[in-house]
Amino acid sequence: MKEAFCSNYLEKKAKKSLAACLAWAGIALTLLLAATATGIAVILVSGMVTIAIALFVAATRGPVYTAYRCGIHGEQVLKAHLLASELGEGYTAYYNFPLSSKGKASDIDCVLVGPSGVFIFEVKHHNGVILHRNGGWARIKIGRRGALYRGQLGDPSGQLYRNIRKLKELLGQAQTGGLWLHGAVVFTNPRAVLDVEGLRWIRAIGVKDLNQILSTRTVLSSGQIDVINARFAALVAK
Repeated sequence: MKEAFCSNYLEKKAKKSLAACLAWAGIALTLLLAATATGIAVILVSGMVTIAIALFVAATRGPVYTAYRCGIHGEQVLKAHLLASELGEGYTAYYNFPLSSKGKASDIDCVLVGPSGVFIFEVKHHNGVILHRNGGWARIKIGRRGALYRGQLGDPSGQLYRNIRKLKELLGQAQTGGLWLHGAVVFTNPRAVLDVEGLRWIRAIGVKDLNQILSTRTVLSSGQIDVINARFAALVAK
């Protein structure tokens, strides 16, 4: 299997959040050291205000940084699994495939192109019990004292639907006419337990079960694969 690493979107986002936390912490520390050395009250007050700002930034940007790092780890798990699957040279995995809509940049975690079709993967590394009912997602976790509580999850299927629609628009009718884009939300954390019902047109699976949707049936010719890969290469190069 060939691999194409299209962007470092998550890495950039993680570094940006970490940089904001470190910058404000550094400013606060510098002001406090200056106030201690000079004894100037104004600098001390400025330092105390900056500490409050630094704590606020850490409380808001810190969890964002953690979430991005978690996403990066999930993508690494997916990469390792696809490589271990020995799909063959006819397959190409595009990681962090860039998308842009109304000036807002985003990406698709993984697009896999090969003889068995085109697959779009949305990767989540959440743990806990993952529920989907009546169009809504929930994540139930167990606290340190055994109490159940809801964790953050968002709407991974909605995100996947949007990414599939955007990718179809980017590919154009010439490449997608009659072509089914297979979508799956892939949970890579071994401590995730899936209880998912009611999804339409896409799947939600654990990474260990990914081979269930990677059929050995050939639906794309080598010529079709070449055309799709060429289009992807052009889109990434933009």
